[in-house]
Amino acid sequence: MYHLSTRIRKIREAAGLRQSEVAYRLDISPSAYGQIERNAHKSTIETLFKLARAMNVSLTYLIDLDEEEEAQKNKL
Repeated sequence: MYHLSTRIRKIREAAGLRQSEVAYRLDISPSAYGQIERNAHKSTIETLFKLARAMNVSLTYLIDLDEEEEAQKNKL
């Protein structure tokens, strides 16, 4: 199963952003951002919306786990 935390990390990395850069955009500490990335399933919708904006993607794209699961299945 593909996890939201993995998707967030991959989107951040694809955008060429460090955790500290996203944390700055969210006006939180890098350690607080790291916790979001590790435990995204516990984040509020408001936090996910802010995160999507900080990484210049839509909320729908950020949380579209079905797309990622399908891509993983196709690799098998």
